[in-house]
Amino acid sequence: MQSEESSKEPNPTFNLYLKMKTMKTLVLSITAIFTLVTTKAQFTENFDAATINSLTANCWVLNGVSTTTQGNEAINVKSIYTAPPTNPGTKIDLYTPVLDITSTSTTIKFDYRLTQLLNANATRSIQVGLVNLFGILVISNSITMDASTNTSVKQYEHTLNSITAGKYRVVLRITGAQGSGNVRLVLDNFEVTNATLSNIGSGGCTLVPITETALPVKLINFDASYNKPNVTLNWSTAQENNFSHFILEQSTDGSNFNQVALIFGAGESDSKKDYSYIDRNLTGRKGLIYYRLKSVDIDSKLSYSSIRIIRLDNELQNIVITTFPNPAINELKITIPASWQGKKATYEVVNVNGQVSKKVETGSSSQTETLNVSNLNSGLYIVKVTCEGKTAQQKIIKQ
Repeated sequence: MQSEESSKEPNPTFNLYLKMKTMKTLVLSITAIFTLVTTKAQFTENFDAATINSLTANCWVLNGVSTTTQGNEAINVKSIYTAPPTNPGTKIDLYTPVLDITSTSTTIKFDYRLTQLLNANATRSIQVGLVNLFGILVISNSITMDASTNTSVKQYEHTLNSITAGKYRVVLRITGAQGSGNVRLVLDNFEVTNATLSNIGSGGCTLVPITETALPVKLINFDASYNKPNVTLNWSTAQENNFSHFILEQSTDGSNFNQVALIFGAGESDSKKDYSYIDRNLTGRKGLIYYRLKSVDIDSKLSYSSIRIIRLDNELQNIVITTFPNPAINELKITIPASWQGKKATYEVVNVNGQVSKKVETGSSSQTETLNVSNLNSGLYIVKVTCEGKTAQQKIIKQ
């Protein structure tokens, strides 16, 4: 005789509810996975299953590049490497296939290492940039290695901003000076965010070499100062070749910039030229304002200045610091406002994760303080100076 519980028939309505709930959960899970994949599109290559032939067949350009599986060289199972040139006039270029950059910014990552220490005066550099389909290098960043660079694996990670979404190749230009040509530069784990492989039809692997034109302008300095109620921007150039104009840009967050003014350059000049612009559109503004210069030549080639920061607080006081050189290699000089000199100040170098990488306090600040940043990893940092409860900051690049 069966018990009362075991004799009960399953409830069809409840079973249908369970099936519908399970199906809804599955659909939501698939949707979440699909959203994650589509919103975080990126191009990757770890080279583990690749050969030089298979890479070039897929539109990589790897002249002067080989693969290695040696345990004391390869970063993972297999890596690619170059023998960096020792003649400053020689370059090795590595191009990705054509990529569709789907945003106004893209982050490029890869691991790299030297297989041996460099000699005392030797250097090796990697210029990382985007090349459009006309062969124009539209934006770039660089890494420099010298005798102080050890052989451990390092990660390069840099975000290129203010670009136009479209088709590009990522290029790594390898250069060097002096020293032994036997020092290999190993590369691995390549990633480009906001990017997918482009399908541009036949001839997709055709490469237009980088246009070897000079930078549109050699900028000596770019300064911003607050003179109530306006901000004055001053800059100077040492030379202007094939040059068209400057675009002064402004931002409230340091990332999204808008045009403030267009200033035409001298065009062709080998002597110093001085420029100035007064921003009078600050009525009612408070907080931080970021300024930068975009230099444009007649072929639309661009370069950007370092960013300058002005703080407009409730008392409309100007708090701005100047950092140089930027990018920095071993030392970073920080110039503070005159009203802060001789007072207690705290200097902080903060990485992109918000961690304080270096902190220095002074009881009586000089006009210009020097920080040793040689032990910091390459990348983007924010320099913060705090005095009497007020803080000014400036973005820098550590090479």
